[in-house]
Amino acid sequence: MNRSGIEAIHGQPRPLPIGDGAALIILALFILFVTSIPKYDLAGAIAFAAFPLLLTTASGIELMPILKRLVITSPFILFMAAGNLAFDRVPAVTIAGLAITGGMISASVIVLKTVVTLVAPLSLMAVMPFHRFGMALRNLRMPTVFVTQLLLVYRYSFLLAEEAAMMQKARDLRSFGGRGKGPLVTAKLIGSLLIRTTARAERIYMAMSARGFRTGLDSRPPITIMPGDFVAIVSAALLFALVRHLF
Repeated sequence: MNRSGIEAIHGQPRPLPIGDGAALIILALFILFVTSIPKYDLAGAIAFAAFPLLLTTASGIELMPILKRLVITSPFILFMAAGNLAFDRVPAVTIAGLAITGGMISASVIVLKTVVTLVAPLSLMAVMPFHRFGMALRNLRMPTVFVTQLLLVYRYSFLLAEEAAMMQKARDLRSFGGRGKGPLVTAKLIGSLLIRTTARAERIYMAMSARGFRTGLDSRPPITIMPGDFVAIVSAALLFALVRHLF
């Protein structure tokens, strides 16, 4: 994914009514409740789908970048759900003479749960820049090494994508009649990309060390969760539990 593709997900940063750390906790709770929905509980999956829909509608998030990511992952989602259609053929309900099998219901639940759990973090990423995401993890007392690694991987993934694009373009210019695009050539290109990435990472680390880098990108003390954020987390957990109980 190139730089424009990744930045299209994030969009314009916007202030949240709660802290970034509290937003991540609520997101984790939401995903936990969604994944706990039984395989035949279609009504429960539809009920939880209303939360990311409300978030995207109320915040005015552009839906096209999110839909593009869903289209990219759709073959994998459909492949996961296709097995239920073959293994569970027992009719569960009949509507207007049409027998609906348990596999149809469970496959629909799998697709809906996967889409909901994907749209929720993508919607949050659309209003929260990635550096705020990393700082929120740091405020939640995540290991500094993990947060630093995550931020650096995101920052320099653009360089890796550009390097891979240049290598692919060079291969295409040297390929005629379909030659030079076999699996052996691709394997060599991947190995060359790994060597280039390792060499560039060493140069980047030496440059950062020369400028005083030691362990973390931010030396400020972590920000604790405010009382209002704690109330928001508890309220969201109770709301999710209530919806989970009703459906």
